[in-house]
Amino acid sequence: MKIFYYLFHFLCYATFVLPGNRSLVDPERCSKLYGQCKRRCPKYEKQIELCLSPSKVCCTERSFEDN
Repeated sequence: MKIFYYLFHFLCYATFVLPGNRSLVDPERCSKLYGQCKRRCPKYEKQIELCLSPSKVCCTERSFEDN
């Protein structure tokens, strides 16, 4: 019964919370957005999406206007 609870919790998270914040992207799409999937973005980069890989984010260089 616990597994159904966790599955339900994950599906609610993936359905309602993620689309409101950011979407999951594969590494190929991240590279098309001129980014890279990394565990953490350095200070000179910004997070633009969440990668499908576990605990990785798509990072891209900040433009000069994004301070």
